[in-house]
Amino acid sequence: MNAIGQPMSRVDGRRKVTGGARYTADISLPRAAHAAIVHSRIANGRTVSIDTTAAARAPGVLAVLTHHNLPHMKPVPWSHLHPQGQTYLPLQDDKIHYAGQPIAIVVAETLDQAAYAGTLIKIEYEVDRPVVFKPQMAREAVEPAQRMWPLRSSVGDAEKAIADAAVRIERTYTMPDRHHNQMEPHATLALWDDDGTLTLYDSTQMVVGTRRLASLVLGVPEEKINVVCEFLGGGFGGKSWSWPHTLLAALAAKAVNRPVRLPLTRAQMYSMVGHQAATVQTIALGSDRDGKLTGIRHDSVSPTSVFDDYVEYAALASRHLWRASGGISTSHRVVYVNRNTPVVLRAPMEAQGHFALESAMDELAYATGVDPVELRLRNDTDTDPYSGRPFSTRAMRKCITEGAARFGWDRRTPKPRSMRDGRYLIGQGMAAAIFTHWRWPAKARVTLNGGGSALVEAAAHDIGTGTYTVMAQVAADALGLTPDKVAVRLGDTRLPESHPAIGSSTVSNATAAVMLAAQAARKKAVLLALNGRDAPFAGAAADDVIVADGRLSLARTNLSTSYAELLARNGLSNLVGDGDYDPVEEVNGPKAVFSFSAVFAEVRVDPDLGLVRLSRVVGAYDAGRIINPKTARSQAIGGIIWGVGQALLEQSETDPMLGRFVNRNYSGYLVPTNADIPELDALFVGEFDEEASPLGSKGLGELTAVSVAPAIANAVYHATGKRVRDLPITVEKVL
Repeated sequence: MNAIGQPMSRVDGRRKVTGGARYTADISLPRAAHAAIVHSRIANGRTVSIDTTAAARAPGVLAVLTHHNLPHMKPVPWSHLHPQGQTYLPLQDDKIHYAGQPIAIVVAETLDQAAYAGTLIKIEYEVDRPVVFKPQMAREAVEPAQRMWPLRSSVGDAEKAIADAAVRIERTYTMPDRHHNQMEPHATLALWDDDGTLTLYDSTQMVVGTRRLASLVLGVPEEKINVVCEFLGGGFGGKSWSWPHTLLAALAAKAVNRPVRLPLTRAQMYSMVGHQAATVQTIALGSDRDGKLTGIRHDSVSPTSVFDDYVEYAALASRHLWRASGGISTSHRVVYVNRNTPVVLRAPMEAQGHFALESAMDELAYATGVDPVELRLRNDTDTDPYSGRPFSTRAMRKCITEGAARFGWDRRTPKPRSMRDGRYLIGQGMAAAIFTHWRWPAKARVTLNGGGSALVEAAAHDIGTGTYTVMAQVAADALGLTPDKVAVRLGDTRLPESHPAIGSSTVSNATAAVMLAAQAARKKAVLLALNGRDAPFAGAAADDVIVADGRLSLARTNLSTSYAELLARNGLSNLVGDGDYDPVEEVNGPKAVFSFSAVFAEVRVDPDLGLVRLSRVVGAYDAGRIINPKTARSQAIGGIIWGVGQALLEQSETDPMLGRFVNRNYSGYLVPTNADIPELDALFVGEFDEEASPLGSKGLGELTAVSVAPAIANAVYHATGKRVRDLPITVEKVL
């Protein structure tokens, strides 16, 4: 085990920084045409007429497709087995359900020609006033018919526990819509072969799911569809679902009998491929005078589209994070409005729910006079309050205590507005977090080649997290090779099937399959050494064979052979090992498996201008065994920055009359830049978790974005005495 645990640099890094990594829109195919989507300017109504005459005559135009001439697609109900971003399929009828909905596609020789021709299409609408979400609409929310998890939960009698508590607080916390803003826009390149095989080069986090959905909607057998995505320029959940433009690209390619490239514009990224829905969350906490929780009630409301039942499960965290002796209850409801369907965004549900829960915990700390760190230690638990199962491992106490020590929490004075640096108010806040560990099936193939190298293959993804590198490390250790001898191929449905790159699950699941495949290949090599042609270790026991440095050696002897020699002796060009990881689903396991963290933040606030500047952050994480500390730290840095955006900058605003997002570019949607971010400190305190994965690892990437926002909000309160319960924390709210 020489590679696992080492801070290796990314094996794909040079390709990315030199332009050698080809993203979806970079792929060049002969005779490829270009498509541009024309989208609706209204949010509710229907198209009365669409005149495409001028567009069809424009230079370079090959086809103009609307609901009048686009082939029929088969609608399918939502299912996590074939995830689709929205069930409504555009260009199938004259209805308009949201602003930015596709209503035409122009295919031309160049992208400029297609985009220009789109401006020539004349459209008449019948307009109805759109339904736009407002926080006060929470009173009108209902429980949807479709759901992924139970909408409600109840353990004990939370209402009685809160009513009888010595200390009670009840607060409402709101968060706006947010958008993913990946650096690489969504794009699809569709190609039909003469035999009817469809190849989709797609910017996606799930090639297998995209193939499955395309098969269902387009009526093409799965074995006749290939989906490829080797590199992804940011996903953050927005590319974990398939969106209509991918299906429309396939139909456009069919219509013109040529490959068709369909990239989305930056503005279309705000209206056609999901977003994180706003939430209105009400939390009630009851405790004794020492801060020990007796009851938790957490109710969440979020908007969804008029045709889907997407739920932002913001209250999930409250089911698991803290012990409450009297009971815990949660609920989720939705409001149907004119927008495209929301979708998961790093970190889905948890980042929103923790802002409310951990802000409320800070308010409880001040109400009881108990230090925020001590309050959480008093409510720590070894048993999942929701399921009653013991946690597999829970290093929450280490996250809190070691994070506090690294941060210097003991030097903090508790009274708000009590810490200054010259004219600036200094605030320090903290928050804890829990994140679901997902266990999904995955397959992989590892091939030992005659030259002594190895190839790892899986239909998994590297979405920027370092999967290429980590898989090489794991396979190298299992095979007794150095990582530079291991190549990795990912992101193609012609490779062994794997799960989507979502839920911070790839290392623990897809990479576990790689480990099993590498072990299978090694076992075949050992058997050849024992029983093959001119076996060098004939008669020995398999347990006595040591594999290291590309050689097989027999313990307590000077006998050894290389992989290359062994394969040549047996007339083989390679040895193939298959890995099939099929774990027990997390809800059915004997133990509850989660990742944990504690985040500590310090802010400087200008009391006259209301400007909040982050001065330092410490994050302590229990993500089980860390396979690569360097890529893990990169994930922590990225997650903290993501949380800074949630806390201080990000919000998508909707025009109340037109029903459209008004900020549809980086110029109108603020995200953190280098100047916003101080030096960030991350420490890993977890241990090998055998229940979580054969590798002992648990989800990390999204965990690091959780509870950054409440830590910052709590720090702002400590600095100013002003409690901001509505994100983002902007100047006018501080003043």
